[in-house]
Order: sequence, then structure tokens, then C-alpha cells
Amino acid sequence: MIKQLKNKHPDEIPADDYLGLGDEAENPKATSCGGVLARLLLDEVLSPEVRARIRTERGIAVLVEAPSAAWVSYLRGALADLAAWGHIEVRDGSSRYKRKPEDGAALADAVGAGLRVAVVCHAPEAHVPPAFIATADMRLRLGRPTVSLVEAAIKTVTGEAPRDVPAQVDRLDLSDLLVALRSGAGGAAACVRRLERAVTSGVKSSTPLRDVPPIHDLHGMGPAGDWCRRLVEDFRTMPADAFWREADRCCVISGPPGVGKTSLMHSLALTMKLDLLETSISSWFEGSSYLDRTLAALVAAFSGARSQGRSSRGVILACDELDAMPSREDGGDERHTSYWKPLQQAYLREVEATAAAGVRVILIGATNYAGRLDPAILRPGRFGRVVHVPKPDAIALAAILRQHLGPELPDADLSGVADAGLGSTGADVTAWVKAARRAARIAGRPVMLADLAAEVLPAEDRSEADLWRCAVHEAAHAVVAHAEGSGRVQRVSIVSIGKRGGATMVSSGGAPTLGKDGLQALVVAALAGRAGEAEFGLGASTGSHDDLAQATRIAASIRVSFGFGGTLVHRADMDRAACLLEQDRTLRTAVGRDLDRGYAAALASVRANRDLIGALATLLMERRVVDGADFLRLVEAQGMAPAPAAGMTMEASHG
Repeated sequence: MIKQLKNKHPDEIPADDYLGLGDEAENPKATSCGGVLARLLLDEVLSPEVRARIRTERGIAVLVEAPSAAWVSYLRGALADLAAWGHIEVRDGSSRYKRKPEDGAALADAVGAGLRVAVVCHAPEAHVPPAFIATADMRLRLGRPTVSLVEAAIKTVTGEAPRDVPAQVDRLDLSDLLVALRSGAGGAAACVRRLERAVTSGVKSSTPLRDVPPIHDLHGMGPAGDWCRRLVEDFRTMPADAFWREADRCCVISGPPGVGKTSLMHSLALTMKLDLLETSISSWFEGSSYLDRTLAALVAAFSGARSQGRSSRGVILACDELDAMPSREDGGDERHTSYWKPLQQAYLREVEATAAAGVRVILIGATNYAGRLDPAILRPGRFGRVVHVPKPDAIALAAILRQHLGPELPDADLSGVADAGLGSTGADVTAWVKAARRAARIAGRPVMLADLAAEVLPAEDRSEADLWRCAVHEAAHAVVAHAEGSGRVQRVSIVSIGKRGGATMVSSGGAPTLGKDGLQALVVAALAGRAGEAEFGLGASTGSHDDLAQATRIAASIRVSFGFGGTLVHRADMDRAACLLEQDRTLRTAVGRDLDRGYAAALASVRANRDLIGALATLLMERRVVDGADFLRLVEAQGMAPAPAAGMTMEASHG
């Protein structure tokens, strides 16, 4: 077919031959409902200049991006009616038109022969050869149908002008519209009634919002909460067009599990009255890990949000588990790289397209491990920044407790329970309140403060020997941190929460910047729990797992992040410094020596302060929790003075 057409001007080619090579696709009639909708949708992006180019330009290559796979074949028909083509391809991922991006020989032949070529696809990065995407003369991105478009379609199909078309028609896919817009079945009024039923029948493109407080009433969200509140105020005070062009509307929310990252995004959507669309890296692999299907799911998530944003007040796209996408800096063997590289490239393109000025999408990522993110996605024009959700302090914990309790215990002082639960998360608070209500319900009485206290400080099921090991471990962390000037001890606890048997919280007590000595003091404090167990004859245990990870991260960052390792070369941010150890044997050996020296210093500090550690461990066995004031009183009683504070917050744990 190409040989028959290649030397002819489009005006000399029979019209039937313009429908492509082989049986590319059926040409849905323009007078059908689907054909009408497709023509109107295409008309919305065709200026007179673009229309003239499509109809007359020799050898033009056009890529048409459909709102969804359902539109693809109908848009092909609309293109065929608009102009004469030498080759039109449908790429919708279906069994009939199944093509991988690398299956582009026929397309390349057609373009190379100088034919006028069009490709229609809902997810080009997943189905269209990259070379065609890069070299296409025109890319037409079609949005979802608007109310005015649906009104025009109803008038065309029924001959009657409709009234009161529901605003939510942008949430319907083509199949829903085809069922509703039937000619000869009650006219325009019946079409509108069917549209209303379709909109309210559960056809949804947004996530049902959780029962959460508005953003200004949400407690314990730290810098991430501040960012969200600023965004809400910008949305309230800026003109809509200016907000979507200029506002700081993209970020990654980072924090440990359970601190409320997802609740924060739901609260933001509730406060701004915007639809919330949720996706995740893992969801793109559901059902199949084949590259083309995963790419299609990735592209659909972002392009769907952009499309819905264009036809509404805007949307929030929440993308979870960002750390599941490997960083390009982590390397890997060629086999894995050949799989991940197309995904990473498409991911960066889609993030950039979604974060672009004027796009009506608030783009928020979420991760538990910010250090694993590819730095490329944090550049301006993409996610842009990381904002953190910390574990709540005692004041925030009390406020979260009050929110969850509602009208229960209205006059109770919750500060004692909050102090005892310091180091816990909002998810822990939810579990405490549910369990307290269950206990009260079984007892046949209202909830009492003692019910909450019993959940925050549950009865111990560990042996005395295990409790003593935990107490010594945490006491050693606290005393050595104080002695080395690593910070101010806020709280020492041997309360078991989840897999963690105890915790020591040390807050920043000095300047915001650290020298090499200050960083090394943090390493010594992190290794002190293990040193304490050894000095008290308990032997090493798995309780130092998190401590070793923290000490290794700091020790690696001394060498590769802060220029204290014999070179000024910056190789990685602090959160990613330890990732280099697996592949760099020389660095691994050097960091190992640094950790050995840090452990020796921790052991020496433990031995020098053995009596204080023993006294604190004994107090922990009695009380289970020792706050900062009581810790200092114990220190003063022992006559110990601290070194100058280093100035970085640290949390050590025994797990």
C-alpha cells in the first residue's frame, strides 16, 4: 500500500485508501453519538491555523492524545472525516490493536514515505514509539468533555437544546456518555435525566474523603501542615488563573509510618473542596508487570489528573510510595536498567507535565523514606521540595486525643496521657481511643481516663531480664548523649510500642550547624545503647538494629555529604549517604573504621558514667518513663556536667 501511495499528492489518492494500511480500524460514523462527541472534542483544540495545517500540509505527522482508551477509535474516525491521511494508527492497548512502543516499523515506513500520518492513543508513552513522539509535527492533547460540549452533542443527536446538564459530566467516560445520549428515546430532557443518574450512580473519578478535620484544625503535622495551610490561603486569596500559574502547589510529604500523611492530603482536599485522586507506584504494577502495561498505568494516572483538572476547579493528585521507584543514581545491572529506564523517563516527563505552570493539579507525593528518592524528581518544576511530618510532641498528642475523643471525657486533663505516649503517632492515638472505648463498652460504662492510660502504658508481658536490658540500653543512650553534648534529653522510656521496646528522645540543644566533632558525638550517642549492654554484662542483642542504621548513616554522611572525609566532593545528601556503601568498598571500609572508633568512645563514656546509667535504669524499671526534668535532677544528684550541646535532634530506640 505504501508503494502505491508514496509518490502521490493526497488529493490524488482515493478517499477509501486514506483509512490506513490493512484493517487498521473501523471508522465510526460521524453521525453516531460517539462520532459526534469525538468530532466536538477534536474541534475544541483545533484553531483555524491548526485545522488548515492538518488539512493541507504535506507529510505531516500528528499525535492525538485521547482522554481514555474508549475514545481512541472514535477519534480516529473524526480525524478521517477531517482530512485525508496516508496512514492512521490506533494504539489503545486492546487485543485488536495491541502494539508495543518498539513495534513501529509500519509507522516508520509511512512517515519515511512522506505520507500524511496520524496516531491516536490515550497513553502515548506506553504505546507509541518514542521516535514518533519526539518528531511528531503536532501533538493534540484532548481533555474530558465539558458541559458545553455535551450540550452541543445532545442538540446534534436529538435536534433539541438541553437544559441543566449536570456539571459533573467531566467525570464520565465515553461509555457512560454513549448510554445516556441516545437519540429517539425521550429527546434532550431524557438525555439529561440519564446523565444525572450516571453521575450519581457511583461513577466516580475521585477518592471518597476520610472523616478528618479541616486543615487549620489538624494538629501535629509540622512543616507539612504549615505548607498545606499556606496553600489553602493562596487558593482562597489569589485569582484562580494566578493560583494555578504561580502558587507553590507541588511537594513530597515525608515522615515515618502512622504520622498522618494520607489524612493530611484528605484534609487538604476537604478544606479546598477539590477532588482527590490517589495513585501509587505499586498500583501501576497491579495485574501485570509487563513494561507496556505499567507505562500505560503510569501515564494514565497523571494524564487523567491533568484532564480532570482542565474541566473542573482543579484536582489534587496524591502519589504514594514514591521511594518504590528506584533512583537513577543507584545503578544496577544492565538487565534491570533496561526495564526501569523507560519507566523513570516517563515518570519524570509526567511529573514535569503535571507540575507545569497553569496545570490545574496540586501534585503531592508521599514517602516514608525521603533519602531513597531520585533527586531529579525534587527539582523545581517537578515535586520541588520535601516537607516533613514529624512525630507529634506532647501538646499535639493531647490535641489529637481530644479530636478523637469528641464529646467523651470533656473535662479530663489529657496531658499526662500525652506525656506518657510521647514518641507515638496519630495512628497510635487512633488505636488507643478505639481500645479504650472497647474496654468501657465491655464494662458497661463510659470511657474513663484510666482506660486510655492502660492503652498508653499497657501491662508488661516481658520478663524482668528483658526489661532490665531495655532499661540499661536506653539509659546508656541518654547519659552518653548528655555527656557528649549531643542534645537535651527530653524523655527516656521502656514502654513497648509495636516492635520498639523503648526509646530515648534527644532534642537539638545547640547551633543549627555542626562540625566534625558534633557529628561524631551523634555517632557515639547512637552506639551507646549497644555499649551499655556490653558494659553491664548483657551481651549484644538485636535491640541495636535501628541504632546501627542511624550511626552508619551519620558516619557515611561525614565523609560523602559534609566534606570531612579527606575530599570536598559532595557525593550524596545525608539521607542517601549510606546507599553508597554497598557499591563502594573503599568507602565501606573507611566508614567501618569510623564506627569502630565511635563504639570505642561510646564504651569509654559508658564506663566513665556507669553509676549514673545504673541509677537511671533502676528508675526506668520503677516508672517506665522518665521525662527531661527528672533526668536532669538525677544527673545533678550524680554531680555530672554535660559537654556543650551538638545541635541535632535524635531518637534512639531499643527494638
